[in-house]
Amino acid sequence: MSNQYITAEEHLPEAGEGETVLQIRDAETKKIFRSQVRIAKDADRLEHPEPLSVVKGPHENTREQWYVEFVDEREAVEERLERLLREQREESNVLNTRSADLKVLLRYLVETGEYDSTAEAARDLLLAQFADEYPSLLETYAECKVEFEPDPLRDALEARDDGERRDRRADRNRPPDRSRRPDGGG
Repeated sequence: MSNQYITAEEHLPEAGEGETVLQIRDAETKKIFRSQVRIAKDADRLEHPEPLSVVKGPHENTREQWYVEFVDEREAVEERLERLLREQREESNVLNTRSADLKVLLRYLVETGEYDSTAEAARDLLLAQFADEYPSLLETYAECKVEFEPDPLRDALEARDDGERRDRRADRNRPPDRSRRPDGGG
């Protein structure tokens, strides 16, 4: 990617400057993509500004200089993964490819002893492919998943901490027991 980008005025948000999802064209590669960005007319308003030409007019022959800053993609990835993890709690974990070819190939791997089941083969092969093609996605997912997996030790400690806080609040709110006399009498 270059450090010069182009967008049409019609793609700018009504509010003008700020954070938005914007359709952009890379001036060097001509690739068109959508990305979470911050835009401003003044480069000083952004931490990492890159030139953005905003084309206007009926023939898009008028240009105005703006600046664009790409929002941390990792943050967007984490938010999406966390949402998907929350949704997955309520959905089936069965993945259906509806592919006779894949089923035949996976069954072949099972019958030849490479794997114990087609499910194991599919999991291993897919995860290996993810590790090769999308290592940063797997790393981010592993970090996000920790928050969603049950952890008996963490749960026990949190429950204990919550119980101790409740006990302390209850002790503070309990009226003093006046039925006992200081001299030990009843």
